[in-house]
Amino acid sequence: MTPAKFFLRYTVIPFFAIVLVAVWAFNRESGEVDARQYAALVAAYPSFTPKLEREVADAMRGSGRLGKADYDAIMRDALDAGYVMDWPAATDDVGGERGRLLGLVNGDRPASP
Repeated sequence: MTPAKFFLRYTVIPFFAIVLVAVWAFNRESGEVDARQYAALVAAYPSFTPKLEREVADAMRGSGRLGKADYDAIMRDALDAGYVMDWPAATDDVGGERGRLLGLVNGDRPASP
């Protein structure tokens, strides 16, 4: 076996496979949450503590969307604070549920002077 074949067989191809899986996993987990997750936050948001409300507002501040990693952190903190999240009925309207949550978040902000 030549050194080039050895390098390709035992180094480059496995490394490429690992990189490909890592990129796939990162892209899959960095997406936006679905409509049911938005709806669960909409239902629970009015009873959240100011800290949790601020966390939701900070997570949505950049793009107006909630990423899966941000949602996981919010849910972890909500469960730690004693909130039990209820799953609402299934819906496919991500934009509508996102808008409802943005309305709640923006409605809580004090008017700037």
